[in-house]
Amino acid sequence: METLDIVILVIYLMLVLGIGWLAGRRRGTEEYFLAGRSMGWLPVGLSIMVTSFSAINYAAIPTEVFSHGLAVTASFMVFFIVAWPISKIWMPYFHGMGLTSVYEFLERRFDWRVRTLASGLFIMWRFFWMATALYASAKIMSVITGWNLWILVLICGVVATAYTFWGGIRAVMWTDVLQFVVLFGGLIYIIIVIIFHDNPSETMRLAYESGSLKPFAPFDSSFLSFDPRVRMTLWSALVGVSVTFLARYGADQVVMQRYFTARDLLVCQRGIWINAAASFVTLGLLSLLGIALSATAYRNGMFRAEVWDGLKDVQRQGAALKQLAVFVRGLPLGGCGLVFAGLLAATMSSVDSGINSCAAAYVTDFQKRLGWRGVSPKWLVLCIGIVCTALGAALIPTIGRSSSLFAIVNKVVNGLGSPLLCLMLLGMFGKGKFTSTGVLVGGVIGLIASLAISFFVKPLALQYYSAANLLATFAACVICSAIFRSSHIRGENHD
Repeated sequence: METLDIVILVIYLMLVLGIGWLAGRRRGTEEYFLAGRSMGWLPVGLSIMVTSFSAINYAAIPTEVFSHGLAVTASFMVFFIVAWPISKIWMPYFHGMGLTSVYEFLERRFDWRVRTLASGLFIMWRFFWMATALYASAKIMSVITGWNLWILVLICGVVATAYTFWGGIRAVMWTDVLQFVVLFGGLIYIIIVIIFHDNPSETMRLAYESGSLKPFAPFDSSFLSFDPRVRMTLWSALVGVSVTFLARYGADQVVMQRYFTARDLLVCQRGIWINAAASFVTLGLLSLLGIALSATAYRNGMFRAEVWDGLKDVQRQGAALKQLAVFVRGLPLGGCGLVFAGLLAATMSSVDSGINSCAAAYVTDFQKRLGWRGVSPKWLVLCIGIVCTALGAALIPTIGRSSSLFAIVNKVVNGLGSPLLCLMLLGMFGKGKFTSTGVLVGGVIGLIASLAISFFVKPLALQYYSAANLLATFAACVICSAIFRSSHIRGENHD
């Protein structure tokens, strides 16, 4: 990295810390977790978008296009498909409840046990996700920049913890806006460089010959297959990703906490559509980057069939990431620093949100509800940030010895979203049809079943796992509710 790249990076870090410091002048628990319920549609929408984004996503889309073509782009339309029920059903349903943790709602529908189960699942889910995001993002940035993994994990974890500690959710959301600008600006810069460096029509021709425009050009009929074993199809993108996104936008405290910060329902609804548009455009730009990388690789002879066809999927992803690193390092005029800042922004936007939301869930659902003694919200945020940074750093030597652990951790993370979504759906639409004990026991069984499906059910298209986990949890809740209702009726008759 050149001097200008370092300057850009330092300016970015100073800006996010400054936003956190300024936001910290406001006081109060509601301010710290909900920004006084005063946020507008722009910070709400952009914060929803970047909080679900990390450097993993930044690298995953172009390397996926590089390795397997454009099938992944079929899932981008799901942002708009899911935005409709979220804005028309979820948001009006929860607006006006005065919630801090969305899982408070489950006590109103069932009991405090179901509430604490859901909140505990969320906290565990986010701890795994933050640690994984810190490690994996640092690994990606290390390949691109050559920096030490430990240093990168510490930079992301410490800086995100610092401004979240100072300024609470208001700092998190306004830094998210800045992080979106940096992230999006870096992508625009890359696309401009690509356009001026290569003839766009020539780039598309090379990408076509490399196979990176499949399954659309040439058309691959397997993309329309109903076989659930096919790696990625239109149906797995529509069904599986819809379930995944419903879990993200309709059951995840990290995202739903942003709804509660909005000053009114209309602001909240506008925000989710801003999120959909921003996500669609950003992932579209990343796909164009993948096309450019594949065209460059094909020009350099990387896609020779006797070499490429013999590579495993992990090896293809590694080759794609190295190609991305070479491309970024060759960007002129501070481009590498801008992209590096964008990678940091993508990672810190996930970590800061997770830290604040885990603290909000713990304080609301455990500390206050159960009467536990505890530290203040700010010091709790600091503790969570330190623990998650330490966990992310602990993965470095562990995964270094066992590359399979990274896949295992991701399966654990993906296995927790669908059970949470099931509990929320039962609370919203299953009133009177399910018993509290049945939902509690069914939720635990559903969690175990989801993890078992994620680990042991093969082969199955990646997107279908979330749908399978949702069905497994629902079935467990139905069966357990029927059993406990029957037992209760028999007990009454006996009396």
